[in-house]
Amino acid sequence: MHRILVSEIMSAPVITIDPDALAVDAAELMEGNNVRRVIVTDQDGHMCGIVTDADVLEAETAESVASRYDPDVDKEWLTVRDVMTADVVAVGPEASIGQLVEKMMETKIGGIPVVQAADEGWGKLLPIGIVTETDIFRLISEAWRADEASGTADQ
Repeated sequence: MHRILVSEIMSAPVITIDPDALAVDAAELMEGNNVRRVIVTDQDGHMCGIVTDADVLEAETAESVASRYDPDVDKEWLTVRDVMTADVVAVGPEASIGQLVEKMMETKIGGIPVVQAADEGWGKLLPIGIVTETDIFRLISEAWRADEASGTADQ
């Protein structure tokens, strides 16, 4: 199982958001798509960050605190760029599940974008998918169910 390529289990296409969108828009996008993270892309579709539900929650908390001290503060002042992680941990589609899981454990993150180099180069990356802990659990569950059905599952 650890030799399976991430391209075989990644979720695609990816859900993306513009860095200049409001943090509240990211929250609505995640809620509407039932996901906990979205990839931030520039106008050319290159990955420039990732924003998670935890990032947005932290931003909402900051907005709440700011509004208590200044009731006239604009409640929608934080953008995705303000709350995103710009230094994104990513893998290529040819990485194995074993390599991906090692990276997830090492960095203590629950989802990793799958990227490929943009044609124009210069270190630009295009997001082509994402693998989360849910995708890995699904893979394990499917393998276990297949073993159960064939009578080879460990008891």
